Amino acid sequence: MDRFADFLRRQIDIDLELLRWVREDAEAGSERGCYVSVIRGFRECELKTRLLRAHQWCGSGAGPCDQVGDAFPPEDERGCATRALLGLPYADRPGYAKRWRP
Repeated sequence: MDRFADFLRRQIDIDLELLRWVREDAEAGSERGCYVSVIRGFRECELKTRLLRAHQWCGSGAGPCDQVGDAFPPEDERGCATRALLGLPYADRPGYAKRWRP
């Protein structure tokens, strides 16, 4: 399960770095991007991080989805459906395993 969570954290970090570059270019006036979409991007990364943190123990017996009987078995790296769905936007990136698809 840690491999999938590590993959998700790396992808969120990549997104944040890309957003920082766009924001810096916009603030410097060298890029005419939509600043609102940059702010939305940061908020989406925060949402993904919070969801991942809230579901970090799912599939181990101690997560919120375990308590309601909605977690995946321990051998499934995804942990729960929420985590599996968090990975879906990154399905085209290197390192994403097909078995992680919801």
